[in-house]
Amino acid sequence: MANYPSSIFLTDDSAARLAAEEIGYKVHGTIGLLIRSVRKGFRSSEDVLEILRNLDLNSSLHIRKSFLLNIIKRLEKEWLSR
Repeated sequence: MANYPSSIFLTDDSAARLAAEEIGYKVHGTIGLLIRSVRKGFRSSEDVLEILRNLDLNSSLHIRKSFLLNIIKRLEKEWLSR
């Protein structure tokens, strides 16, 4: 990590996430990466919301439906109320 201080560790595995955070890495998973893509201007908020709404149909990512719906609701409020 010392050689790459701005590195981001990408994983959806909770054990890998904990281990990486423990040694000081910034960690993002699929949802964090999608949100970051909007904030950095690589994707539109509408595109990412559509991806998230269809995540359970188009991905093997295991995520609680209630958690995903909460994320979508919060992002809609943040991004669409501007």
